[in-house]
Amino acid sequence: MFLPIQCASVNQRSMISELTLVGTCSRYQSLDKSVDVLLYEYAGTQVKRLVACDLVIYVKTGEVYMHDFLLLNDGNWRNAFGEVSSSLIALLPEIVLGAELIKREVIEEFLVGSDDV
Repeated sequence: MFLPIQCASVNQRSMISELTLVGTCSRYQSLDKSVDVLLYEYAGTQVKRLVACDLVIYVKTGEVYMHDFLLLNDGNWRNAFGEVSSSLIALLPEIVLGAELIKREVIEEFLVGSDDV
C-alpha cells in the first residue's frame, strides 16, 4: 500500500483514517534460507494501533510476491484480494509462516498520502 511499486489491491491509502503513521520494517527468513520476507507494519500516531501492513516475499528461485493488509473499521483485517479475517496471521501466505525474525527497524513518522515513505 505504501511501497513505491504498484500492485493490484482492493486496499487503498485513502481508506486509512489516521493521517500520520509510524512504522517498522521487519526482515524474516525461512529456516532453510530459501525465503526472505520484509514486513512493513504501520501504526497510527494518535490511536497507537496497527492499521496497515505491506508484505514483500523474495524466494531464492526468483519469485517476488507482494501483499498488503488493512485494518477495517469493524476490527477485521482485509488482504489485497478482499479476503477478511479477525486475525492478521490467518491472512498471511503459508510460505512466510515459521520464518525467523532477523532484524527490525523503525520507519520515521509520515503522512498518509505522502510519496515520501
